[in-house]
Amino acid sequence: MVNTELRILRVFGPTAAEVSAVLRQARADGCPGLRLLERDGEFAVCVQVSAPNRAMAEQYCEKWVQRLRAKFGDDVFATGETSLAQATLDTLLEKRKLLVAADETTGRLVGALLQPLPHSEAVFDFGTESYADPEKQKQITVPPQLLKKFPGDVVQAAAGRALAAMQAAGADFAAVYMPATVGQCPFVLICDNHGAAACALPPDLNDATIGNQILDLLRRRVLGLRLTDSCIIFRPGRERPLLIVSEAGRERGNTVRFSAPPHTAHHRAGPHGRL
Repeated sequence: MVNTELRILRVFGPTAAEVSAVLRQARADGCPGLRLLERDGEFAVCVQVSAPNRAMAEQYCEKWVQRLRAKFGDDVFATGETSLAQATLDTLLEKRKLLVAADETTGRLVGALLQPLPHSEAVFDFGTESYADPEKQKQITVPPQLLKKFPGDVVQAAAGRALAAMQAAGADFAAVYMPATVGQCPFVLICDNHGAAACALPPDLNDATIGNQILDLLRRRVLGLRLTDSCIIFRPGRERPLLIVSEAGRERGNTVRFSAPPHTAHHRAGPHGRL
């Protein structure tokens, strides 16, 4: 009797082309069953193998999962059915950290992903302690000295607002999303007591993908993980690096579907092969 084992790695950060390149190499190295699913920037890398008994199937599947995990590194945020929103929520709960948004637009992007999840109100204020509070909202402004030092710098201004929101709400992290402006591509930004991290985005991303970009940047900052190539780190009010989308990131809109060749019997993702 043949035993089949399925494992799923959840990945966020690389482009579809980059993920597919890793899987093509894994297939060339002998990985028997692979499938790639994508939604809103989240990838589900499905690894399915068969063996004469369950122990062998589990061992063989785990070997390939570990090899893929090593390739993707900090881009792996979970396994199984766990979404990026759930993984980030779990991290914030474990670390006992509070996130706020600096404005309603950012709050809607994050809130739409976190609101359906249990205990999300313990890590995100949904605006009640920040932009939706009339008194707190008055405090969420760009410091005049920052505007004077960096006139026209929307990244510095966003960091200033995020820092103000964090301080007004007594939070650990504050988020900002900025659409494209003259001379600056769209970006998301996370501010904490150590400084600011911003990630440049390609144009035309949907709201869920933008929200996931915020949550992934937050996850990496909370856990001290490596940031993607489109990210910069700086101290608000000090000189910062140029914020541009990396060359690979410019291809993000081109979704690539990957699966094992038709002749293999082990390419089906099964009931768990979904996002």
